[in-house]
Amino acid sequence: MRYLYRKPFGSVLVLCVCFLGAGAAHAQTSSDGQSGTFQQPPAPTEQQMAVMRRDVQTAAAYPLPTDFFPRMINTLEILRSTGLQPPAPTGRTSLNETIARVAAVPGIDAVLKSQGFTPRDFVMGLTCFGITYAVTTNTSGNTQDAPKLNPANIRLLQGNQAGVQGLLQEMGNTPSQGQ
Repeated sequence: MRYLYRKPFGSVLVLCVCFLGAGAAHAQTSSDGQSGTFQQPPAPTEQQMAVMRRDVQTAAAYPLPTDFFPRMINTLEILRSTGLQPPAPTGRTSLNETIARVAAVPGIDAVLKSQGFTPRDFVMGLTCFGITYAVTTNTSGNTQDAPKLNPANIRLLQGNQAGVQGLLQEMGNTPSQGQ
C-alpha cells in the first residue's frame, strides 16, 4: 500500500497517529526543504513516552462501529470536496491535543456531525483504524511491543477488505482547492 501516507488526506492518519512518534519513526525535512536531508526530532521525554504509550493503547482498544468504513469514507470525501482539512501534524501530539486541533477547524464540526461523528470519534476512529491496520499487516513479525488490539476491530478489518481499501484510497486523495 504505497499510498497510505501520501497526499493531504494521508496526513489525516499521520495527524492521528503522530503521537506514536516512537522516536525514530518521525523524521523531518531540513529547514530548507530542498536538500533532501533528514533530521531526527529530539528524543521524547519519559513523560511524553508515557503519554504516547497510554494514547496508543487507548486508541488501539477504541471500538469501531460496524458501519465505520462507509461513514468514514463519506466523511473524508465531504472534507475533500469542501476543501476542509484537519491541521498537519506538528511534532508529537497527544490524542487530546489532536482532538482539540481537529475540533478547532472552522466548519469541520458540521461535516463530522452530518456523518455521525464528533471530533473525538473522528480522531479515535482514524487512529484506531491506522493502528489496527498497521499491526495486523505488519510482516516483520516484530509485534512484541504492539498495543493490544480490540478483537472486534480486527474482525471488522479482516471481514471488510473492500472497506479497508476504500478508506486507504480515500485517504490518498487530494482535497479540492479554491473553494
